[in-house]
Amino acid sequence: MGIVTELLTSNASIVGLFTVLVTLSVSLTKVVEFLIKKALPKKETLSEIEFNKIKDIHALLETIIKKKDDDEENMKEQHEWVSELHRLHSKSDADGVPLWYVPRSFIETQKEIVTILLNISSQMDKSTYILDSLLKRLEELERQIRFCDKNK
Repeated sequence: MGIVTELLTSNASIVGLFTVLVTLSVSLTKVVEFLIKKALPKKETLSEIEFNKIKDIHALLETIIKKKDDDEENMKEQHEWVSELHRLHSKSDADGVPLWYVPRSFIETQKEIVTILLNISSQMDKSTYILDSLLKRLEELERQIRFCDKNK
């Protein structure tokens, strides 16, 4: 304690002591800073290319999330469509045949119906021609009868 007391008593030594204390505190600060840097892991900053890659990944993830939300809405809509189709396809007639079912023979049956209808139409044309001829003959006969009645 004697040396410290002697140093404190003189002005020159107070400045020297102050200088020593400042030097010691700066040195201790540097040592603590060095120890802290060694103890903590180093943080590296990203380069511009790495930062842009991370931004692209972020944008891609946002797109995927939006698409997933859209897909959920589409799934709900598709579920409604399938439910409606099921409701329609589950209906059947009195014999238990589904109403949406079209038998394979249906096309052949339609062709036969068309053929029959064409025959009927042809026969009606013939009948119309015959009736028209009969009507003309009847009119001619009626004229002859009138002519005969007038001449009597």
